[in-house]
Amino acid sequence: MKYAEFPTQAALILTVEEDEVHIDQNNPALNDYMPTRFACEINRNETKRLRNIIRSWRHFNYHLHRRPQNSVNDAFPQVRMELHYLESTSDDYFSPEYQPTGENLLAKEPAHVPVSAVQDDVDPSVLGMTLYNDGPVPVYPYLFYFDPNELTITPWVMPAKGAGRGLVDAPLLPGSKLTLGYGNGGATPWEFVFTDDRSQDVGFFKLFLSSSPANFACLTRRKTPFEHDPAGHRLGEELDKEVKEATALETTLDSNTESWGVKLATVLQIRK
Repeated sequence: MKYAEFPTQAALILTVEEDEVHIDQNNPALNDYMPTRFACEINRNETKRLRNIIRSWRHFNYHLHRRPQNSVNDAFPQVRMELHYLESTSDDYFSPEYQPTGENLLAKEPAHVPVSAVQDDVDPSVLGMTLYNDGPVPVYPYLFYFDPNELTITPWVMPAKGAGRGLVDAPLLPGSKLTLGYGNGGATPWEFVFTDDRSQDVGFFKLFLSSSPANFACLTRRKTPFEHDPAGHRLGEELDKEVKEATALETTLDSNTESWGVKLATVLQIRK
């Protein structure tokens, strides 16, 4: 990590006001869509907690922007993803069934997704993803949602790795599709909600693709680092484990002759 001479040059800014530390991120891709200051209260004496938040921020941004080191061209160019609203096709409240409706929301970058108010049960704006493999090679897809507000990385599809390489069939065979949130894909629908009075928000769907099973689960960060953890032990231990597993994953992928690639979609959420 490098220190910047001026705040405008920094990606992360720490400001001390009396006994409180404020954390701002300076990211041109985010500044227009969300507050630059993280919504958390940190005492200046909570050094371990502050250190863990910075480590989580680095983990989040590294995996959000990482790409294959050995890939000059776009790996898996014939794999694509589409995001649609879902409409109910059944009256079963406990086991609802859905089908996609409307246009592909990822047709433009960034995608604009209107979101209903949190209290609106009539139009909850649930979403489903469809992954298409129009190419000749079986693919293992690993789809995550990156939330820059909470620095969380949530998996939407995570194929089993198995006990060894090649022991688990690829979920995305040549000429096939995989449905998420509807159909037989096995994942629940996705839903964006606003929990404050903001009119818009932003996040990212990132799809990691591999020609063999890999431990992408180590990227997952379901809990925000801003949760109060006075001693910092729990988060610190989790981060140590993640760094070790992520380093092993990266070494395996970048030294492997088999290909891997990524697809990234920016999702701008607009309050209806």
